[in-house]
Amino acid sequence: MELEHIDQSAINNIGEDRLKHYNKILKEQVGELDHEILHVENGFKHSYGIPPFIEVSPATIMRNLAADIFSLQESLHALEHDLLVFEDMKQLKEWLKIVKRSLAAPRYDDMPF
Repeated sequence: MELEHIDQSAINNIGEDRLKHYNKILKEQVGELDHEILHVENGFKHSYGIPPFIEVSPATIMRNLAADIFSLQESLHALEHDLLVFEDMKQLKEWLKIVKRSLAAPRYDDMPF
């Protein structure tokens, strides 16, 4: 239904009942589009780990993206540091001992009290 292709005189002569019918159809179409937008938005939120109650806007997405970038940069720096430490065999062996001891040590949060 494209009213823009009808000339002005035809639009002026549309009966009241016909106009109500067009409005009803348009309202239904708006409802369908709103539902589709909600479905796409929820899929986007789910795909990117955004909680359902958070409003999706360019500002929100950019804040989340900046936080993700920062977190990845921190992880990258930690990995680069670890690689440097692992280049020194003595430091690597010491680190492995610490990890082994921490894995063997009893954890109090696992103990039933």
